[in-house]
Amino acid sequence: MNKKLIAAVSMCASVYSGTLLANSDEISSQLESVLKSQNVAMSKDSESIEGVMKSMHSESPASMHVKVAMEQMFPVYDMNVSLQEFSFVGVSGDYAIARVKEKIEKISGPASFKSQVNEKIHIFKQEQSQWKLWQAIALDVEYL
Repeated sequence: MNKKLIAAVSMCASVYSGTLLANSDEISSQLESVLKSQNVAMSKDSESIEGVMKSMHSESPASMHVKVAMEQMFPVYDMNVSLQEFSFVGVSGDYAIARVKEKIEKISGPASFKSQVNEKIHIFKQEQSQWKLWQAIALDVEYL
């Protein structure tokens, strides 16, 4: 192979990989923002079912369960929800995956609910060019 062709291929590869990395950083930031918005909507100063549902994909199989859970929890519990760790895993088509730790701190409510840190895999799906929560898989729970 001649040196100019090798240089051109190398340059294209480095530009392409840089584009992929930049795109991954942008997607990671968008996913983290979705989770932070949902956490704010779930916290005691907001308790917004509309805000929680805005972060959910409209066709998510989990959306109705999430809505019902918030309708039951908000009148009974005050809590603060915060993102402790966020790790972007990857993208495949319209889906993206992140591994997270979220802290749910009970401020008030019955003793049956305890403050906790949940480790989860969150699956996101694009809806009208925006990432939305599709499904979550619990990995671990640490009660505080």
